Amino acid sequence: MNQIPIQVFLVPVIGLVAVAYMLWSRKRTGQAHDQQFSGYRAGELAQRLGLQLIAGDPNFNLFIRYANVDVRRGPSDGKPVHIEIRMQGAPNGVPLELVYLYRVERESDLTTVTWRTWFDCRMSAQAARPFPPFELISRSAPLGPIAQTQPLPPQSTGNASADATYLVTTAEPGMAQVLGQAAAGFATFANSGVHLVGDGQKVSFVMKQDKAPLLANALYYAEDMSEQLSELARRLGG
Repeated sequence: MNQIPIQVFLVPVIGLVAVAYMLWSRKRTGQAHDQQFSGYRAGELAQRLGLQLIAGDPNFNLFIRYANVDVRRGPSDGKPVHIEIRMQGAPNGVPLELVYLYRVERESDLTTVTWRTWFDCRMSAQAARPFPPFELISRSAPLGPIAQTQPLPPQSTGNASADATYLVTTAEPGMAQVLGQAAAGFATFANSGVHLVGDGQKVSFVMKQDKAPLLANALYYAEDMSEQLSELARRLGG
């Protein structure tokens, strides 16, 4: 009588053990990194910045999202992963807000699996009065170019150094000059890239999870970001 090769039983078992070890290792690594960068847990970061956490888990680490049990588990049909953080205040005398959104949905049937992902992270300072919309974008950034998000024409700032470093777009030449004067304050973020978006009421530093401006590099200087955005909002608001 033919015997079933023992490999038939061992291969699936080995595969399950490998998957279990990979998940355990990722959890352990996530926990270690969470401890290492505990200052970027939402509650601790809000306290450092002089902001109040008004939405979200205070233990969620904006640097190490995979330390969160829901993120590690991932979405299933009808049960998305949804992380939303919002903190607000006025530590520098200007209304300031930091928002973080990470959402992943999954839909599957017998033949296909569809994934949908949303991500947004930005620190914003509110100006006292309306101003012409603008964007300021690093011409050269780690992880590739930064995409413009508003259909605005390029302008010279009148500052040769700023023009060499940043692309400034706005319909108002006077706004470009203001940005040329303020640009030097954002030199700290050269290792992440800079993407400032002025929507006419607030100015935001936009960050990305896996491309420039890289969240981990930019938010490492969260206090500087808060100060520079607040100062720029004051200039724009008169």
